[in-house]
Amino acid sequence: MDRRHPVASRRKPSASATALAFSVLTIGALLFAFIAPATATTRLSLLFAAAFTLLSIASLITAWRQDRDMARQLAARDAMLHAAFLSTPALTLSRDGLVQRMNGAAVALFGLPREAARGRAFSDLTPEFDMTVVMQAGTQAGPLEARHGHWTGRRSDGSTFPLSLRFGLIPHAPGDEHVALALTDLTRSHVAEAQARELHAQLNKVWRLNSLGEMAATLAHELNQPLSAATTYMHASQAEMLKAGPAADSARRPLDLAKGQLLRAGKLIHRMRELLTIETSVLGRERVSSMIEDLSPILQMIGQDKQVEIRLDADPQDDGVRADRIQFQQALVNLVRNAVEAAAERPDSGEVSVTGRVEGPVYCITVEDNGPGIAEADVERIFQPLTTTKSGGMGLGLSVTRTIVERHGGALSARRSQAMGGAAFSFALRRHEEATAS
Repeated sequence: MDRRHPVASRRKPSASATALAFSVLTIGALLFAFIAPATATTRLSLLFAAAFTLLSIASLITAWRQDRDMARQLAARDAMLHAAFLSTPALTLSRDGLVQRMNGAAVALFGLPREAARGRAFSDLTPEFDMTVVMQAGTQAGPLEARHGHWTGRRSDGSTFPLSLRFGLIPHAPGDEHVALALTDLTRSHVAEAQARELHAQLNKVWRLNSLGEMAATLAHELNQPLSAATTYMHASQAEMLKAGPAADSARRPLDLAKGQLLRAGKLIHRMRELLTIETSVLGRERVSSMIEDLSPILQMIGQDKQVEIRLDADPQDDGVRADRIQFQQALVNLVRNAVEAAAERPDSGEVSVTGRVEGPVYCITVEDNGPGIAEADVERIFQPLTTTKSGGMGLGLSVTRTIVERHGGALSARRSQAMGGAAFSFALRRHEEATAS
C-alpha cells in the first residue's frame, strides 16, 4: 500500500515531464540561435528564453525535492499514528452510540470477538455511557467526564475495570461513524493508588508509635530527676520521724504510701517507654532508590498540597544499605514534609530536592529546600525533644527522625543549603557491602 501523500505522488511525474520538455526546448533554442542565420537581437532573445527555461527547470526540481521530503515526512507520521492506533484501545461510534469499528487493543481489553463488537451498543460495554455525554461535551476533542469519578468497563466474562475515555468528533467520515473514542484502562493506576494509601497508613501508624515512644522517653528523662529527688526527700523525712518517736507514727504511714506511689510512677513511665519503643535491631538489605521510588506518590501529594515542586534524584548505583524499610521511609517523609512547609513560605515557587549519592563507604541522602533556612542559633537545638520553630508544632518531628537515623547507625545533620539557599538535612547510611565486610 502506497502511504505517500497523494499530491506529492502526482506531482513527481508531472514535474519530471515538464522539466524534460523544458530541457528539449532549451537545447533546441540554443542550437537554433547559433546554427540558423538570425540577427543579434533574435539570438539575444533566444538566450534570455533559454536562461528563463533553465531557471524554471531548477525551480521544478526544487519543488519536486520538497514534495519528496514532504511525502517521506507524511509517511513517517502516518506510520507513527498507525502504531499509536494499534497500541491504544480505540473505537468509533455512530450517532446512536453503536460500535462501528474497534481496533485489536480495544477487542482485547473487553475480551470479545471482533465480529461481535460491530453494531453493539457501547453502553453494553460501559454501562454508564450514553451519547448525551458526548453532545454535552461539545465539538472540542478531550476527556469525557464520568458521573462518579471514572467510567466502568465490563468485559465479556462479566468482570469490570476502571476506565477513562477521550473523544473526538468525525465530521466528514464515510458511513455511520460519528465519534472516535480512545480508552485507557486505569486498573494499574488504581492499584498503585491503593498501594500508596496502604503505605501512607503504615507510615502514619509507625510515626504515631515513634512519636509516643519519643514522648515517653522525654517524659521519663525529664520526670526521673524530680521523682528521684522527691523520693529522697521522703526517705529523709521518714528518718526524721523515727527520731521523733511514737508521736510521729500517725504521719509516718501516709508518708510511706506517698513514697510508694512515687516509686510506682517512675516504674510506670519506664514501662511505657519500653512498650512504645520500636525495635529496629533487625535490618535487612534495601535499595535506597527503591524505597524513595515507592514514596514518590506520597511525596508528590505532599508537594501538591502546598504547591511546592519536589524533585527526586537518587542514584541507583551501589545504593544497597541495611535498613528497616518503613522506618527509613517515615524519616524521609518527615524531612520532606518539613522542607515543603518551609518552601511554601516563599512568595514565588517553592522547591524541594531529594538526592542520594554514594560517598565512599556510605550512601548519603540529602533533603534541601529554598525556604528561609535555619538560624545558626537553632541548628543544634532543633533536634532536642519538645523544641520547635513552628507555631503549633510539638517539637517531636526532628527528634523522632534523628532517633530513627541513629538506630540505623547514621547521624542526622542540618546546615544551610548552598545550592538552594534554604535548609539542608543530610544523613548517611553504611552501604550493605561495606557493612558486610566489616
